[in-house]
Amino acid sequence: MSHISTGGGASLELLEGKVLPGVAALDDKIIVKKSVEDLGEADLKGKTVLIRCDLNVPLNADLEITDETRITASIPTIEYLCSKGAK
Repeated sequence: MSHISTGGGASLELLEGKVLPGVAALDDKIIVKKSVEDLGEADLKGKTVLIRCDLNVPLNADLEITDETRITASIPTIEYLCSKGAK
């Protein structure tokens, strides 16, 4: 850490070596969010997987889909899970 603004008397406490909650929070390990591709066959084979997809798509006056992007974007995830043995 090269710069920190603690405000008020907190600067003196920091110089005295006291642990400040805000500074300590910055030192905590950051957990990286995983994606579906981080799951391998050992994680997925035979497991039931719940996928939440927002498949609301625009329709025209004849109730035909005018933009299928959301539907087609979900296909690679479904195919990946199936290829790893997920149910």
